[in-house]
Amino acid sequence: MILRVLFYGDSNTWGYRPGGGRLPPNRRYTTMVTRQALNVLPLVDGLNGRCSAWESPVFPKELLGGATLAPALQAHGPLNGLVIMLGTNDVMPPLNLPAAAICANLLRMITTARALCGQDLNILLVSPPPMAECALQDLVQDYGADREVLCQDLAAPMERLARKAGTFFLNGGSILAAMDARDGYHMAEVGHLRLGLAIGQLLRSLDWRQS
Repeated sequence: MILRVLFYGDSNTWGYRPGGGRLPPNRRYTTMVTRQALNVLPLVDGLNGRCSAWESPVFPKELLGGATLAPALQAHGPLNGLVIMLGTNDVMPPLNLPAAAICANLLRMITTARALCGQDLNILLVSPPPMAECALQDLVQDYGADREVLCQDLAAPMERLARKAGTFFLNGGSILAAMDARDGYHMAEVGHLRLGLAIGQLLRSLDWRQS
């Protein structure tokens, strides 16, 4: 059975390459997944700058990941699974969101996905790897970011959310200690490889419904 899995995220899901451009499809984590999970068909909806928020007076509407999830689910359906990796842009200016707010947004996304795709949809939450020190310094010095907000732990509260909501969870920080591309915000090719293999191994272990 071919498993249709939507990967919903930000620039790392899109495959952004620091310095400009985009990683080739076979170098993105969404494709690396298939090395471990051969029957997964990755359906990718990544957008540079996307956050988890549903509404914001200071953020572009098209980048509000909560509000734009439903159209993505409908466009890519029918689906067997959904993988969400968001949070990096949420902790940066202008949003500066605490982990609790991010998790509240994600819970609404889970509820929406199940309402549209069925209660037995396999959902995987992936906490993004932390930003590297060079990115933290740039954000604090150039944009007045709050270092404490930037450095807050997202993995633990997301894992608690996953248990509460009955979804699966993967700590991206346990796979990649920090974003390993030169800008400190994104994954380099080796990071994509490691994360993709880990997600693929997890997806391979799950029980899947028929479409």
